[in-house]
Amino acid sequence: MRFLVLVSLALTGFALAESEQPSAFDILRNMATVRSISYIVTAETVRLKPQTSSATATIYFKAGRRRVVYGDRFAPALAVLDDGKSVYRLLPRWRVAVRMPIVSQKLNFDLLRKNYELRLLPSEQVAGRDCYVLVAQPKHQNNPARKVWVDKTHFVILKDELIDSDGTPIRVFVVRSVNFNADIDESLFSVPSGWQVANAPYRPIPSLSLAEAEKIAGFKVRPPQFVPEGYQLSSVGVTYCQHGTPVVHLQYSDGLNTISVFERPAQCRSPRGRLRLRWGWRRQQTCDWLPQDDFVHSQIVNDLRVIVIGHPSQPIMQQIAESVR
Repeated sequence: MRFLVLVSLALTGFALAESEQPSAFDILRNMATVRSISYIVTAETVRLKPQTSSATATIYFKAGRRRVVYGDRFAPALAVLDDGKSVYRLLPRWRVAVRMPIVSQKLNFDLLRKNYELRLLPSEQVAGRDCYVLVAQPKHQNNPARKVWVDKTHFVILKDELIDSDGTPIRVFVVRSVNFNADIDESLFSVPSGWQVANAPYRPIPSLSLAEAEKIAGFKVRPPQFVPEGYQLSSVGVTYCQHGTPVVHLQYSDGLNTISVFERPAQCRSPRGRLRLRWGWRRQQTCDWLPQDDFVHSQIVNDLRVIVIGHPSQPIMQQIAESVR
């Protein structure tokens, strides 16, 4: 899930007012999704903390829609389709598309300016393209910095680094090759004919109040008493685990980075014991719902399972979880 957010950010464009040398805030202030061009890029994402892993993808973009294919595009193990309204995870082996609604996020410029020093560095090249280089340096300790390389002609991010407070990269997204104004087949942005479309077990319900979230979820929501300096509650939503148990999602933002706090009952609705299936008995698994991300801390606090996802250190995420009282 977090990688999808990164891809979405990496394919966000910048519509600039005409200027010899725009400021960093001029670039961000005019941010808009690129819709007038099409392109194909080959990109790599490398996670360096807490453990090293990498993924390579071919990304097709046209008129605000995108398709991301991981691995060999002729025999993909996984593809993700974004049609502007929903995100689909395409599973060719079963001819199934798993659908999840898109929850749009907007930059809070006042909060960004309050928590970060934003500046332009000398231009550099990425994938043979001239780029503006922007750095967002946090004003508070323990928060990660961001550095992005933006194509000067088409204003697409071609490289994005998330940098730990000690100055070392946490995650790097980099475009290896790019073909702008590419001729892309429209069929790439639709679920293939004859495939089954299934809703994901988590269905975001964004922009709720705490009282509305409690009414939907059926339990008392307890926001953490501690979050790192500069972060504010930006959205409240409700999702569901695979067994139907509601999970309240509290998202905090400092204007650039986010921390998510998920709360659900310590015991979900999953029945225990064994189930009789057509082909025999199968032990019912307990709920192990977790967002698919490396930067996760999970523990039971009183009667709640609290899951924290973000890029602070594990001790900071544990402190956030234990402050849910």
